[in-house]
Amino acid sequence: MTTDHACQTAAGEAARGIDPVRAVLAPGRPRPRANAVPVVIRAYLDSDPADGSDGQRRPEETLPPEPATTVMGANMLLTILDGLQADLNGALLSWYAELPVRVPHGLGAPSPSAPGVEPPRDPNEWQVLGTLRSSAQELLTALSRRPRAEGFNELSWRLAMLEDVFAGALRRMNVPAEVSVPAAADVALAAGSLFGLKRPPKQRA
Repeated sequence: MTTDHACQTAAGEAARGIDPVRAVLAPGRPRPRANAVPVVIRAYLDSDPADGSDGQRRPEETLPPEPATTVMGANMLLTILDGLQADLNGALLSWYAELPVRVPHGLGAPSPSAPGVEPPRDPNEWQVLGTLRSSAQELLTALSRRPRAEGFNELSWRLAMLEDVFAGALRRMNVPAEVSVPAAADVALAAGSLFGLKRPPKQRA
C-alpha cells in the first residue's frame, strides 16, 4: 500500500526533476521597477546618454523563475499515473493529446496550446497528495486484476514506455532534449518509487 510519506517523498523528487522544465515553460518575470521616481524623470534617466548607453531604453531585469513545488511534483506524478491507467484502458492517445495543456498548467505556466487560459490555482498540498495516494491505490488494484503473467510485473516496462512518451511530449512543447529526457526519467523514477521500484525503468545513456 502506498503511504502518505511515500507520496510526499516521491512528489519532492518529481519536483526536483521537473524543475528545469518549469524554468523553460515559466521563465522569470520582469523585475518591478521602483515607482518612487516620477515618470518623466525615469524616462529621462533611461535615455540619458551620460550613463554610457547609446540612448536606447535598457531592458528590464528579469527575476529568476520560482522553483517547482511539491504540489507541482505531485501534479506530474498524477499525470504519469493517469497515463498508466490510460495505457491499461487503451486510451493512451487521449492522454497524450492533453499533455500540452496539462503539463504547463500543472507547473503553473501558461500553455502555448491554450493561449489566454490561465493555469488553475494550486490545490492544498495535502489535498493533492491525498489524490496521488488514491490514484496509486487504484492503479495497484487494476494491476492486481491482470493475469498472473502480467499484473504488477508489467508496471516497470509500461513506465519505461511512458517515460519515452512523456519526454517526446515535452520536446513538442519546445523543451530541449537535454532538459526533457532527464526530467522525464526523474519523474518516471519518482512514480515507480510509489510502488517500491528502486531503479529507473531504464538506464540513461
